[in-house]
Amino acid sequence: MNESELFDRYAHSNLPVSFRVLGIGEAAKGIIEAVNSYGYDCVSATVLTHPFECVPTDEDKMVIIVARDNEDIANGIAKTFHDAGVLTLGLLDNADLDCYDSVVAEASYTEYPDLIKAILQPIVTQGKIAYDFNDLQTTLTDAKHFLIKSVTRCDKERVAEAIGCIKSSLTSSLINKIERLSIFLYFNKVGKQPLVMQEMTALTDFFSELPESIYVIWAVYPDESINDEDIKVTILAAGKELSNG
Repeated sequence: MNESELFDRYAHSNLPVSFRVLGIGEAAKGIIEAVNSYGYDCVSATVLTHPFECVPTDEDKMVIIVARDNEDIANGIAKTFHDAGVLTLGLLDNADLDCYDSVVAEASYTEYPDLIKAILQPIVTQGKIAYDFNDLQTTLTDAKHFLIKSVTRCDKERVAEAIGCIKSSLTSSLINKIERLSIFLYFNKVGKQPLVMQEMTALTDFFSELPESIYVIWAVYPDESINDEDIKVTILAAGKELSNG
């Protein structure tokens, strides 16, 4: 191990835990295990059981509350973090919106691990065009509702096809309820088909079609977990009325 690698390992091992994922009760155990398998620095994922005690720390910047039951307990814990100024996100049914900055809309329990990864990946990995916690905070603070959609495509028109698929899932009614939108492009940097600037035209065309009232930010990330020739496009949309269809 050279000096640079040693420094990187030491630095990452001493980073404060700024982002927490809390599973409320044993029913959330599988989701928490999946989050831990991602191995992200600065992220702690734990299951809370009786007596369900958890308080914010000075290092906390964001907490994601996950529950399949015990919603009242989840809401109470969320309120503690929200009142402390921590970005507080909820993945559960029957959420009390006053206890959270934003709660997921249009999602099932089986999707929760992928949704959590979609939230964390941009802020804990290094991008070519980067996106940091401040950008995520701008998108989700006091937004009330958020949704996440991801599409993976390959071949020469992969970016255009992925964006086209996402566009087809966003009805005009839904688009009019989006207030803030983050868009992420993921590609395999060691793949046979590198991402080229010409492919980005589809993205800029998509931006031009959106209402001017939507705050948009985008980023590009290498991701060796996707296939060589694939591109993945993920959107994180937020808005107070998103839960209404």
